[in-house]
Formats: sequence, C-alpha cells, structure tokens
Amino acid sequence: MKLANLVTMSRMCLAPAFLWAFLADSEAGVRWALALAIFFEVTDMVDGYIARRFEQTSQLGKILDPLADSISRFTVFLAFLVAGYASVWAVAPIFWRDSIVSTIRVLAASQGVIVSARFAGKVKAIVQGVAIITILLAACVHDRLGMSLAEVKEVSRAVMVYVSLVTVWSLVDYLWGNRKVLRSLDA
Repeated sequence: MKLANLVTMSRMCLAPAFLWAFLADSEAGVRWALALAIFFEVTDMVDGYIARRFEQTSQLGKILDPLADSISRFTVFLAFLVAGYASVWAVAPIFWRDSIVSTIRVLAASQGVIVSARFAGKVKAIVQGVAIITILLAACVHDRLGMSLAEVKEVSRAVMVYVSLVTVWSLVDYLWGNRKVLRSLDA
C-alpha cells in the first residue's frame, strides 16, 4: 500500500484510541486525546502532500481521505456529545452533512461523474479542526485559564453550535455548487 494511503488509514485506525482516551475521564486521557486530535489534523494535511509530491495519488486515496476525515472528526464530536462538550443538535447536522456529501460523491462516481470539492468544504474542515484542538486544549489547561471544567464545557457547547452552522453552510454551498451534477444524476 502507498505511504499516503497508510497515513490516511492511520486516522481511521486511531479513532477508537481517541474515544478511549477522551472518555477515560482523566487528565492523562484528555492529553492523549489532544495529541491524537493534533495527529489527525496534521496527517490530514500530510497525506495529500505525500500523494502529490511522490506521485502516489490513487482512486483508493480519493475515497479513503474523506472517509478518514469523517471517521476521525466524527469520533471526536461523538465523544464531545457523550461528555457534555456538545449538544446533539450541534453534532447531528455534522453527521448529516458528511452522510449526504459522501452519498452524492459515491453515486456520482458510480455514474462516472466528478463532483468537485468546494472552498466552503475547506473552510468547514479548518473550522472543525481548530475547534477540536481548541476545545481539547482548554480541557487540558482549564485550571490555568481560571475556568472550571463545567465552564469549559459550556463554552465548548457554544463553539460547537458555530461549528455546526459552518458545516450546514458548507452543505448548502456544496449542493448549490453541484446542482447541475445533481440534476444529471436525477435524469
């Protein structure tokens, strides 16, 4: 298997480790969860660079990368939901958006149609990644920030509403920007 795809797959394989670490409800667990989240975000950038730099782009990589992004990030958001850092109404739209976009991509690919990525999707990924790392970092150092963990969770729930709104915006932009492709699939 190509190095770029191995890097991509590492995000999927380590997602359960994130869940275990974060839900261990210990300072060390949250630190490990932060380290894994940083690893997820860094490898999300590195796998694409490796694929292009070393001419390792592949059909498998084009499918695995968005899947790995969804699995790793949604695992984090699921953990946030369980631990009280996010509400179900902030997490559900993120799941719905990823499900809709993935289904459209697979359907289009099965018809030989390319569905283009959108700038809004890149913005969504950056906002999600920054929010994840910021929330986890705040959970690690809340006492140094002069905040209780309950206050961190309250702020995190507000941040997750913003993340959800950006995610919904990216879905609307994706559907609008690919409306011709979607019409052709309905023909």
